[in-house]
Amino acid sequence: MKVDGIGFDYGNTLVSDPFERVMKLKALDFVRVLEANGYEVVGRKFVKAWAEINKNVNYPYCSHFSQEIPLIKALLELLGVKKNDRNKLSQPLLATYRSGLKYVMRNDKGITHVGDVLAELKRRGKKLMILSNERMDTIDIQLRWTGLWRYFDRIIVSERLKAEKPDPRLFTYMMKAFGMPKERILYVGDDPERDIKPAKLLGMKAVMLEQPQELGNTWRNYTTTLADNEKPDHVIKDLAELLQIVK
Repeated sequence: MKVDGIGFDYGNTLVSDPFERVMKLKALDFVRVLEANGYEVVGRKFVKAWAEINKNVNYPYCSHFSQEIPLIKALLELLGVKKNDRNKLSQPLLATYRSGLKYVMRNDKGITHVGDVLAELKRRGKKLMILSNERMDTIDIQLRWTGLWRYFDRIIVSERLKAEKPDPRLFTYMMKAFGMPKERILYVGDDPERDIKPAKLLGMKAVMLEQPQELGNTWRNYTTTLADNEKPDHVIKDLAELLQIVK
């Protein structure tokens, strides 16, 4: 496949969802924050409640990787914490989560592997971008924690453009930013509906990174729902497979 520009989804394409690892690392610290404010919660119950909120609460440009105050307030409400205490507890809980996030991301060997792939693509002269349903401040700091920022010519986020994938306006904006024919652009993502379908309908090439089945969004779930012109050019299970596909 001959391409000059490659766009990447961010979450679960370049970086795996860190939520469960952060929960495991920081469970006792979360409980201590609550206990210091007069609330006794069993760690397992707390983690289960946060996982439920993380899965079910969504709104435009919500950063589930970094978590946000509204998510934590919803969690505390679910746990029966008084409204005034929710305001007081949200910030220390968020700070605790993000300290765990920083540790997890800086020590993720999978990210080192991704960096090696991106470095090789840059060596081959490819122009690289990120197009993500994220907030600029959170993706910026995460890219700096991981060192991945150095490989990208541009970061495009939904928050800045006031639209979210699969809105074709985001992909059209990315194509213009690349400044090259659409046939020379490849988009890589893990979601058939949000990543692959809009890229293909606009005339780009697309590669789907298939996540483990327990994470959902596997290609097998979509083989009969997408038209032929909406399907990826390739389906891969490891980002390194791009090096065999991209010339």
